[in-house]
Amino acid sequence: MKQILIVDDEPLILKGMVIMLKQHSHKFDLIRTASNGVKALQMIEESMPQLLFTDIRMPKMDGLELCKQVHEKYPLIQKVIISGYGDFEYAQAGMSYGVKEYLLKPFTPVKIHDLLNKLISQSGHAILSISKYEDWIEKIVEAIWTLRIDAVEVHLEELRLYCMSASSSDSEFIQLLQDCLPMLKKRLSLRSFQPKTEEMTDTTDMMAYFLQLQEQIMKMIDELALQRGGQDLMQKAKIYMDANITNSLSLEDVAEYLGITPPYLSLLFKKVFKETFVQYRITKRIELAKRMLEMPHYRTNDIAYEIGYENYPHFSRMFKKVTGLSPLEYRHMMGIK
Repeated sequence: MKQILIVDDEPLILKGMVIMLKQHSHKFDLIRTASNGVKALQMIEESMPQLLFTDIRMPKMDGLELCKQVHEKYPLIQKVIISGYGDFEYAQAGMSYGVKEYLLKPFTPVKIHDLLNKLISQSGHAILSISKYEDWIEKIVEAIWTLRIDAVEVHLEELRLYCMSASSSDSEFIQLLQDCLPMLKKRLSLRSFQPKTEEMTDTTDMMAYFLQLQEQIMKMIDELALQRGGQDLMQKAKIYMDANITNSLSLEDVAEYLGITPPYLSLLFKKVFKETFVQYRITKRIELAKRMLEMPHYRTNDIAYEIGYENYPHFSRMFKKVTGLSPLEYRHMMGIK
């Protein structure tokens, strides 16, 4: 725990809290103060603390609204409500915003230190840089948005390794990753995409949890890809491929014709037709080759070039891979010599 932010509209409370926190055996890099929730949010945007202390009753933005916004935007920040007698029931509403502790005024160094010991103990060794965590979340969001599966996998692996280094057990690792999915959904919703996710299965196994998370994120990509393109665009792709199957037909050619990126075409094609672009192209070319082989006046060498292959050996290998026969064997089977 490196940074703390205290929010209260009473200067004496702020001053007293800072003194008591500095007296604790755990040395904090930075202890900052703010007089209201609006100012606090600005300060959090500049540099995110690991722990937030906030009063309830403040001008401009009260403590509950602050906790709500912090919970939505920065769920990794631990939150503690500090308030006076008579506010306890009101403070309980903060539980829905991730508030775990309630500190009653007036408080003493012993109360403050006991609470800090509890919070530090709960977090154990699972201390990580919130800004780095947020950076990875944003990178994953961008990769999902641009439908780049390879980038999603890379950033997820980076996040996994970082969380492993920041935790000392499987349970701590899982705790660090629990905010990942809600944060992704929240940020994608700001881009007008509301991904559907399933309830994560309870597990104490680190890799089992991570694989669940990875699967959920890949499903987000599938959902977004289908939402953007759908059947019509891919039917258009097939019509174009069928019409140009004898040409040197590449993924880039078809993507340019449709006005989309090659990775997007590759992803969407597989999702819609349950086979890859290359698999479909091979199937169509071999189907055409079989029809031509059934016509005696076509030479096998010429057929290879006619259906888009640069040389006969390559054509022959692909034909046998698909049919189980060489082009000549296929002709003999058809009674053609």
